[in-house]
Amino acid sequence: MSFNALDVDLESQKPYSDSPEFDRAAEEASNVLLEVNNHLVTLHKQLESLHTKRNLANSEKVSAKCVSSMDQLGSLFKSLGQLVKELNIDGDLNSAQQFTRDKITREAKHCMQEFADSQDEFTSLSKSINAEAQAALDEQVQSDGSPLLPGKASSQMVLEQDVINNEEFVYQQNLIREREEEIQNIEHGIQELNEIFNDLGTIVQEQGTMVDNIESNIYDISNSTKDAAGQLTKALRYQRRSGRRTMCLLLIICVILAVVLLGIFI
Repeated sequence: MSFNALDVDLESQKPYSDSPEFDRAAEEASNVLLEVNNHLVTLHKQLESLHTKRNLANSEKVSAKCVSSMDQLGSLFKSLGQLVKELNIDGDLNSAQQFTRDKITREAKHCMQEFADSQDEFTSLSKSINAEAQAALDEQVQSDGSPLLPGKASSQMVLEQDVINNEEFVYQQNLIREREEEIQNIEHGIQELNEIFNDLGTIVQEQGTMVDNIESNIYDISNSTKDAAGQLTKALRYQRRSGRRTMCLLLIICVILAVVLLGIFI
């Protein structure tokens, strides 16, 4: 094997990791978060368009796009919730991994809250459009029948006009019924999303408690270190004082011995 081929093989190999499962889950979660943010931007634009199309027939296509985007986001959030749980299983993480885990968890919770708000906005707007459409149909039914045709209308033309009106009425009713079913499905999806949201909220709360405990332990260690330093300073001062006293005693003993020796020899 040539050296060039060996260099290519080494470059293609993934770097060694102590926690390959954590790294995999973190990378997948980051990719899912990117997709989620892109879909949220699209959903916001679709909702803005839906606000301008208050007519039931005009809003049909935009509403279908909103439902499609929300279905895709719902699937992404289910995957994201599972990945976040995997990231929070292993408690033996270094500081960099803990930072990555906490960042992904909080971003997931923020995106999920944003999605929940968009779902509420869609259901509220759809109910309003449905109510307006139903009121218009009720008003049409209570009217005095089909509008009069200009000139001398034959019974065949009146019959055709009635058929057209009936078909339009059935079409509008079907649209209202479909929109109501969409709203029910979205509301069911909101319930499923709330379960994931509550799980993430619990995880974030536990992380906050862990951070508080770590900060408390650091504070206790700091205080203990200060106390130990103070005790050490006191011990050093006492040792110095004891050393000085010992020297004084030694000097006094030397003086006394000198005097005694001088008295003996003199």
